Order: sequence, then C-alpha cells, then structure tokens
Amino acid sequence: MKDAERWTWSAYTYQVVIVGAGFLADAYDLFVIDLVLSILHRLHPGGLESHAKSVIASATLVGAIFGQLTFGVLGDWIGRRWTFLATCFLIVAGAVMSGCVTWAEEGAMFGLVQQLALCRFLLGVGVGGEYPLAATIAAEGAPPGERGRFIAAVFSMQGWGMLLSCLMVLMLLDVGAPLEVVWRTVLIFGAIPSAAVIFIRSKMEETEMYKETHSEQRVPLSAHFREACGHIRQYWKPLVGTTMTWLLLDVTFYGTGSFKHRVSNSLQPGGVPGTAREEVWDEAVFATLCSCMAIPGYLLSVAFIDRLGRYNVQLWGFVAMAINFFAVAYLLGLDLPPSARWSMLMCFGFTFLFSNFGPNTTTFMLPAEVYPTMVRATCHGLSAAAGKLGAAIGTVAFSPCEEAFGIQVVLAGCGVVCLTGAAFTMGFTADAVDDLRELDRLVPPGGLDA
Repeated sequence: MKDAERWTWSAYTYQVVIVGAGFLADAYDLFVIDLVLSILHRLHPGGLESHAKSVIASATLVGAIFGQLTFGVLGDWIGRRWTFLATCFLIVAGAVMSGCVTWAEEGAMFGLVQQLALCRFLLGVGVGGEYPLAATIAAEGAPPGERGRFIAAVFSMQGWGMLLSCLMVLMLLDVGAPLEVVWRTVLIFGAIPSAAVIFIRSKMEETEMYKETHSEQRVPLSAHFREACGHIRQYWKPLVGTTMTWLLLDVTFYGTGSFKHRVSNSLQPGGVPGTAREEVWDEAVFATLCSCMAIPGYLLSVAFIDRLGRYNVQLWGFVAMAINFFAVAYLLGLDLPPSARWSMLMCFGFTFLFSNFGPNTTTFMLPAEVYPTMVRATCHGLSAAAGKLGAAIGTVAFSPCEEAFGIQVVLAGCGVVCLTGAAFTMGFTADAVDDLRELDRLVPPGGLDA
C-alpha cells in the first residue's frame, strides 16, 4: 500500500480486490447459508428444527465476534501483514471443511448440525478478522482525499459476494446437480476468493502509519493491552456511537438477510407447492433480486460518501430503512392481490439498498477514521464485534419471533430498531473527517511502545 498518491486506476482496482477479497468471501459465506439451510431442510428426514437452523446460521457470527476481537488486538500488537494473511487460511479451512461434513444417524451426539456449526465457527473467526484488518489497511494506505471512496469500494465487495452466493446456487441447479452436491459445492466455493489472494498478501508490507507509531522491538502483550485500554478510555463517546449503531444495524441486516427465503414465502404466499428443486430455485431467484437491489447502494456510497458526509449517509440511511420496513409490514396486513405484491418486494429490496447506501457502509468506515493508529484495529474490532453480536441476536431471534408474533410484527420491529440506530447516530456520530496523522499526534510520542 505504498505511494498511494500515485495510484493509477488499475492500481486502485488492484488494491480494492486484494484488500476486499475477504469481504467478498464474508458476504458469500454468511448469505449462502440461507439457501443451504433451505436445501438441508428438504434433505433432512422430517426437516430441520428452527433451533438447528439458528445454531448453524449463528455459528459463523459467533466465530466472527471472536475473530474481530482477537485479530483487532493482534493487528495493533504484531502488525497488519501477518494477521491479514492468517485470516485467509482460516476462511479457506472453514469453508472447505463445511462442505465435507457427513450425515449422521438420528440422535448422534455429533451429527451434521454440530459438525457444520463447528466448521462455520472456524470460518467465522477468519471472516471476523478481516473486518478490523481490511479497514485499517484501507484507511492507512489511501490518500486522505480518497480515503472515504477507497474504504467504501473495499466494503462494496460484500455486495458482489452476496450476489455470487445466489448465482452459484442457480447455476448448479440449472445444470441439474443433485441438491446434495449443490449445498456442498457452494460451501466449498467460499474458500476460493481468500485462497486466490494468499500469495499476494504474503508480499504486502506494513503500512507507513503503523511503522511510524510502533518501534521495532515489540512490547509484551500485557503492556500493549494496558496502554491500549488507556487510549480507548479517551474515545468512549465515539466508541459508543460506532458500537451501538453497528449492533442495531446488523440486528435487521442479518436477521432478514439470513432468512430471506422465509420473508420471500411471506411476501409471495399461495400457489401450488413445487418440487424441492423448484422451491429452492424460487428462493435463490428472490435472493438474487434482493442482491441486485443492494449492489447499487454500495456503488452510491462509493460515489457520494465524501460529498454527502458520513453522518448524513448514516442518519438518513437508517430513516429510509425504517420507512421501508414499516411499509412492508403495513402492506402485508392489506392482503393485496398477487398482481400488487411487487410493491412489497420493492420495499423489502429497498431496505437493502438504503442499508448499503447508508449505515452498512458507514459503520464499517467510521471506526477506521476516528481512532489513532495504535488502537485503530482494536477499536474497529470492538465495533465490528458489537455488530456481529447484533447479527447473532437477529439471526437467533428471527425464527422464534416469527413463530410467536408473525412476520408482520417482526418487520415492524426492524423499523423500530432502525429508528433507534438513527437516534444513536444523532447523539454519538460526528460529521468531521479527521486527518489520521493528526489523530496520532494527540497520543504520546512513540505510541504504545513508548
């Protein structure tokens, strides 16, 4: 990431792909599980219980929390380079192992659900580590005037991962692959994006800002941790903002995203039940439509984040998401004819659009811009872990809440959560974009290693 001021368009694209490959894998692995669970439900005798689905879906998120906290601290202590490489190996191992789990007899202590949950946890550790490391590397390596656009471009790889997960399922179904082959193949395929950049990442150097704030002789972890805690206490207010807004966003983003097929069934009821393949196909098509509506949001963020400002994009993104969640919940209660149900599908798709052209991008960006270099990865990891905690809450709670109260109440509740996110944005998010080196000048000379 040297000589960022002289980036050409090809060099810029290259950096986005290398740094953002983990986010493509992140979105692919987190969102493909929705369709995998749908397939497993049809292959498993008697279907999968709601509890089993939630355990599998949330295992990656729990692993991600551990990875975000661990790699955030390690990224600030031993450096960005080797930790960024380690996350690749974890993602590759977790994805391949997920596709190799075996069916077990009914009642077995370590059946398919437990095996898959364990492998997805390992995958999640790698996925989680990508968040603080990719964000800090992008922020520290980009020219100050292009930092927002570059971080947003790195994060936009998430959108392409979402779309790729849907297209892979559709392609395998279209060529006639058995459902057993489909779910195993799409899980293993999640290893490819990270595997493709392992060699290139091994040649990366530490960022200049990291070198400037850390001495060559590494301090003990305990000393690093004590010093980091001291600096973090000075930034309690932005930390409340970056953690709570990310948590609230991901309750809705992953809660609805991980169970798109359930939402699809609610928005498009009726009709003659088809075969298992036809039902999975319909769910994959719906997920593709949602992804296609989400991707423009990422692109709009890349184009306008520096012009509109982080605060405005986040605040009004939350508000727009809330309006659309309320609209879907209201329209569900009207018992619209099939010809008019497109309006509900549009409103639901707009929740993803305004999430990405809104808080989904800014909650990733802001923690990389408001903390000094010596604790940037740590604080980003804390913020991202709060987000994944919200994602785990949304994923685990979605099924039981839907069964207890109905999908209409759940979607209205998502609207309330978004308005709460807007309130935290107003109270704890600053619109100023700080110079990262100026932030570093506010800490003692020598940083953590002084």
